[in-house]
Amino acid sequence: MMSEHKRLHPISAVASFVKQLKELIVPFVFLVVLNNRGDKSGFWDYMPLLSMVAVLVFVLVSGIVKWLRFSYRIEEGELRIEYGLFVKKKRYIPIERIQSLNFSEGILHRPFGLVKVKIETAGSSNPRESEAELTAILKEEAVQLEKMIYSDKKSANVAEDHSEEQPQEEAYFSLQSRDIWVLAATSGGVGVILSGVLLFLSQFNEFIPYEAVYEEVAVFVKSGVFIAAMAAFLGLLIVWFLSIVWTFIIYGDFKIRIVDDHIVMTRGLLEKKQVTVPLNRVQGIRLVENPVRQLMGYCTVHIENAGGSVLEKDSTSIKLLPIVKKKRIPELLSGLFPDYIIQEEFKRLPKRSLKRYVFRQSIWVLVPTAVACYFFWPYGLWTAFLIIPFGILGYYQYRAGGWRIDGGQLSLQYRGLLKNTMYLKKNRIQSLDGQESWFQSRKELGSLTTTIKSGEAGYASAIKDLEKEDLQSIAYWFSHSL
Repeated sequence: MMSEHKRLHPISAVASFVKQLKELIVPFVFLVVLNNRGDKSGFWDYMPLLSMVAVLVFVLVSGIVKWLRFSYRIEEGELRIEYGLFVKKKRYIPIERIQSLNFSEGILHRPFGLVKVKIETAGSSNPRESEAELTAILKEEAVQLEKMIYSDKKSANVAEDHSEEQPQEEAYFSLQSRDIWVLAATSGGVGVILSGVLLFLSQFNEFIPYEAVYEEVAVFVKSGVFIAAMAAFLGLLIVWFLSIVWTFIIYGDFKIRIVDDHIVMTRGLLEKKQVTVPLNRVQGIRLVENPVRQLMGYCTVHIENAGGSVLEKDSTSIKLLPIVKKKRIPELLSGLFPDYIIQEEFKRLPKRSLKRYVFRQSIWVLVPTAVACYFFWPYGLWTAFLIIPFGILGYYQYRAGGWRIDGGQLSLQYRGLLKNTMYLKKNRIQSLDGQESWFQSRKELGSLTTTIKSGEAGYASAIKDLEKEDLQSIAYWFSHSL
């Protein structure tokens, strides 16, 4: 019965000890250096070593005491946790405030069939941290705890048989091996490879004037640069290969299940994680395409969470679908979010915005070009050619910009280096701001910024140089009832 006091598994004391050791690495290195000074002739010469031993004993004993004093139970509609090293503390969390339980299985957990449970609540005082954490409990107990909490949330006044085993939901979406290969190959690692290839190709003699610049040492310079380029290329190739392996470790066995009104995501080969996201906490849906994935017809789907723990550390944007064919998006998202309208057609930016987009990107080249020309005239003029790729980026940013309104939904499309398509419900938008500079007003243009709740700061989406009439239409839609 969950009303009885339950303890964590003893491995939690070991986990606490290991965690403390990580934090003590720097002081221990300092003490080791002190202990290696010259000959030791007295008691005080061994003080650094003795201090290390004393600290280790204290950390180990404190971990054991914390484990002995930690207990949890469900009682009177609350999750009650008691803990503390010197002073015993009590934390009572009402069941109705609990949004989700997130599981993770580390290297220390899996051999013993254990999981770490993070309890996320609505209105947490610190959205970056969990409300509470059970560092090591049996997986069966964690599943039972989850079922009891969700059952109590659904019907607090109706007695239910919690011992009845509920059928396991089938995976709504899963990543296949070929999908993870695409995910790894089209991530930042592909840029590493391209950089290495360009570095390697740039060493051919016809592109480098060795004879003109280093006439007397041309052979040495050529061979040295070529060897360095080969070494750099091979090193980058190894790093890219390791990034692929790491991607398989992180996203292996990725699955999404729908449990009641929650999205349950599991992933990981070494450390298995389970994250639960209540559907009512999803503030918006965002499709992200980098240039390589866009050419291949793939994208990543993010959901913006109203708060709490997320799949990636230090992020409130959850990768719902890490990699997926874009043509599958309407089908997949309609099953998860039937009230969202996923469309490809947008109202585009006016033609007079194109010059502003190209100029806005190209202006970044002017300062480095001026500096290069001043110090390396006339060769510094070659830096002016950087205007071409920056201008092309500005053109594609202009091409990507667009918007549409479908009843109570606003859809935005914009690009930095990555192309973003944002789907927002009117009642989820925290603020909608229109800006109009003096230069924009001359062209009857304006910029739009929307903000939704996502962590502490929120998530902002911005489109520049919209038609002024379009900006007014969006503002009117937001400020008036349907």
